[in-house]
Amino acid sequence: MKFTPGQPVIVLDTEYKPAGTAIIKIFNLNTGQYTVNFKYANSEEPEEINIPEERLILKQ
Repeated sequence: MKFTPGQPVIVLDTEYKPAGTAIIKIFNLNTGQYTVNFKYANSEEPEEINIPEERLILKQ
């Protein structure tokens, strides 16, 4: 597990370009993906999404 709950990260889109920031919630061992709270540009509230580790980078 590379990231820990509560850690801020940058989410990459499918072309591996920055899509926005998120907060790590949990790591799902069964799927190998992280559940994060991600706020879409056109949304007021963050949404829980599942995303693979390779599409996350540590926010500096």
